[in-house]
Amino acid sequence: MKVLGKECNHFEPFKYKSFTQLKRKLSELNLDLSFSEDFTIFRRPLSIGNKTLPNRLAIQPMEGFDAKRDGSPSFLTVRRYARYAKGGAGLIWCEANSISEGYRSNRHQLAIHNENVDEYRSFVSHIKKISKNTLEHLGSSRQCLLILQLNHSGRYCKKEGKKYPVRAYHNNQLDEAINVSKRDGKIISDTELKQLEEKWVERALLARDAGFDGVDIKACHGYLISELLSARERKDSLYGGYNLANRTRFFLNIIKKLENHLSETEDFIITTRLGIYDGVPYPNGFGVAATSGEKFAASIDLTEPIKLIKELNNLGIRLINISAGNPHYKPHITRPYDIPVKGAKIPSEHPLCGVYRLIKMTAKIKTSIPEEIKIVGSGYSYLRQFSPYICAELIKNNEVDICGFGRMAFANPEFPRQIFQQHEINPKRVCVGCSQCSQLMKNGKSTGCVIRDAAYEMKD
Repeated sequence: MKVLGKECNHFEPFKYKSFTQLKRKLSELNLDLSFSEDFTIFRRPLSIGNKTLPNRLAIQPMEGFDAKRDGSPSFLTVRRYARYAKGGAGLIWCEANSISEGYRSNRHQLAIHNENVDEYRSFVSHIKKISKNTLEHLGSSRQCLLILQLNHSGRYCKKEGKKYPVRAYHNNQLDEAINVSKRDGKIISDTELKQLEEKWVERALLARDAGFDGVDIKACHGYLISELLSARERKDSLYGGYNLANRTRFFLNIIKKLENHLSETEDFIITTRLGIYDGVPYPNGFGVAATSGEKFAASIDLTEPIKLIKELNNLGIRLINISAGNPHYKPHITRPYDIPVKGAKIPSEHPLCGVYRLIKMTAKIKTSIPEEIKIVGSGYSYLRQFSPYICAELIKNNEVDICGFGRMAFANPEFPRQIFQQHEINPKRVCVGCSQCSQLMKNGKSTGCVIRDAAYEMKD
């Protein structure tokens, strides 16, 4: 699958003040993106199994690293999600919640467990109440859905505050990117993986008991499940090798075991945020062509991701959130930006081309899978105030079902309400792709928008 031409092989920051300027640049880059001014499409409800979304806008999971030490939501956590709820998005995808307290990526990462499930229950009730009032004010009688993302940080774990990579297999390039050696951490065993299947199910059932509408078995961005999907070089393992069935075994086992705990009448959603392409050359990449000797970013081949999604459909999965890349390695694949984090290089790719890649891969997935699976797309925040015009066209053309925003939600959590009421996103409140939220995360601090939110502006 060829998406980008040689016109994309240069970097240029966002500087478009009008549609005319943006359309001209898209044409220069040979990117065929269209626009629609029919924003009524965002108000269309969407059925997902037995539940119905009130609209087509979503908050993507953005880690705040602001949990209490026991993993429960803090004041800052509640503040962030209350702001999302006041914005009016129909779907709030709650950030990565660690399934293992001992191997969180940050000591302030959220983690639900038996001792704090009541705090999560109060959190869910509070956010849903705020969202209900907002949606009623916007003219909808339906309720927002809250999905909790469950994750094991894999090679990005920290143990007692220090990096402790729990790998599926060795990859020197990924180690170098986070400044660890082959001797640090460990290769996770098959026995440990089998035990983690049960742990994932246990935490998912706690999320159900806390009132979440569903759980995301996170399978993107280079974390444990994501890495297992590319573990062709994992030797003598039931969970690795060149057989796709082995590499997806852990992921699918979790879903199967969780489904066994749910009654047929339950409408609890099992979903995933799935990384369909990471750009890492074969054999250590997923969604890449089986071509030896390629450099990053490897050629796209979505054959395996599509096979996996069809298998998920057979298991009854009806909602998938699409992403790509590894933000710890080459972050421009996941989130195109204008300014990198400190010490990182400017990519040799135009950011608009990165957005286009995400859009076109998502469209390819959407048109290749059963129509009962609904797709959430990513990568729109870089388009700033122009994003709803492109998103409306994508939904109209059935290239995506729901448009999700992450960095935009940090900068401007009211963006859905602005779209519904003002027919625009306020250009003075958009994300500007400065990577400062990522810098806060890299520094181990609570994350938010240093440009638009006074609660974070001094945390550089």
